[in-house]
Amino acid sequence: MIASSPTTKSTRSAGLEVPVFAIPRDGDLGCGDTQVVHELIDLAHAIGLQSLTVLPIQETVKGNDPASPISFYALDPILLDVSPWTLDDLQSTAYDRVTRSADAEYDKTNGDALAYNQVKKVKIDLLWQAFEHFWDAHYLKGSIRARDYHRFCHREQRWLPDYCMYRMLMDFEQGCESWEDWSEDYGRYEDARQFVAAISAKKPEALERQLAFYAYVQWVADTQWRDVSAHAERLNIRLITDLHCGVSPHCAEFFREPDGFRLEISEGRKTAIYEGNLLDHLEHRLRRLSPIFEEFRIPDFRQTIRQVDQDDGLKTFINRLPNPHVSETTASTIRIAWESLPSLSMELSQLWPAPNGKLNPPEANAQMSFSSFGANSLRRLWANDETFRQRLTNQWEVNPKSYDLKTTLALLRKLFQYPAKHVQISYLDLAGLENGPGPNWLARYKKGPRAMMEDPDWDTFREEFRKILQQTYRLGDSPEKPVESE
Repeated sequence: MIASSPTTKSTRSAGLEVPVFAIPRDGDLGCGDTQVVHELIDLAHAIGLQSLTVLPIQETVKGNDPASPISFYALDPILLDVSPWTLDDLQSTAYDRVTRSADAEYDKTNGDALAYNQVKKVKIDLLWQAFEHFWDAHYLKGSIRARDYHRFCHREQRWLPDYCMYRMLMDFEQGCESWEDWSEDYGRYEDARQFVAAISAKKPEALERQLAFYAYVQWVADTQWRDVSAHAERLNIRLITDLHCGVSPHCAEFFREPDGFRLEISEGRKTAIYEGNLLDHLEHRLRRLSPIFEEFRIPDFRQTIRQVDQDDGLKTFINRLPNPHVSETTASTIRIAWESLPSLSMELSQLWPAPNGKLNPPEANAQMSFSSFGANSLRRLWANDETFRQRLTNQWEVNPKSYDLKTTLALLRKLFQYPAKHVQISYLDLAGLENGPGPNWLARYKKGPRAMMEDPDWDTFREEFRKILQQTYRLGDSPEKPVESE
């Protein structure tokens, strides 16, 4: 028997978790982007959810692993909407020319997987076309738009210049981020500074233009994601993202300060853990992201706990958070969840508000518990475990013969009955989709939010879903019809 929850009904909430790159929309050039996030916000609002959690949006390379970005601060251009009706500086003729030349490459994509390198190349080419117009029409003339750009550069001066130099050197090395393999002329930070200074002495305008391009891309990214945040705020949807404690060893910050990190192997990947003033470091990252996201979570919390004995700065940070190994509320949630569904793949993390980029003490949310349910575990058990199917038939009132709409709603109902203060489900579960073969970081789903809302069964699904949220005391403030993105 499940014990009663200490969480009051009136404070419960529910949300949706998505990998932005995997969510399709018409005209997205092969990768989910900021425009599809607008549509996801509309979807969440229409069915009564209160939050949208996205995987990290920092820039990655090649494998597209969001847990291994090449910068703590730089946002990924592959997630940008680079259409001329969104990107002010991009001319329609340039857009048509670049996308037409890319058509042949897109025909070579591997099934339903994200063609990461191809898509990113096309988007960078389009951003360069937009930047050339910006350079001539605004930058050189000192327009109001150029002043907005320079204000952004000034605001982000703590990290932006080094990142721009790092990205330029990557391009010198045909996109290789492994600085240990770079030319000896700039393979170390101090050598790189001297190398760039030598270029500046010979070709100052060309260097200024090249570095300004990388800053321009970050300005565009910052603008688009702030627009996403404003849309979410209008519809009262909280935006949440992950705050990983590690980063790729091939990142701009590690390149600048290699002695400030230690390398560890985590989940098969090499991760660089910052060893300086971690609290100060994390608060700088929060200050960068808090204009976009309202809340953050630490997905590698158990790994973080294991690092505490080695890092006093990290211990200070952990002591200021509600610790799942200390909090009776969260420990109870973990125990209840595992006893109820011992085979369910589940992640439990901590969540805390971060207004103005400031960390809050644990007293502000001592009862906060956050449960995130694995997307494919239920479907795998459904397909392969007769005992599990029979259990669902007996306890959850579902049809054991098929994984249909009724089954999906019954499973979601059970998940939302969990005692955690906030429960979120994956987009795969909501859309009733299967994850395709290959790495999760290259997934490309078959149905986007607009297609869901145009489905003939949408009204029935929306009504039943809202009823489930209402019965489990998790229904947010939502209209009867979805609100169109602006």
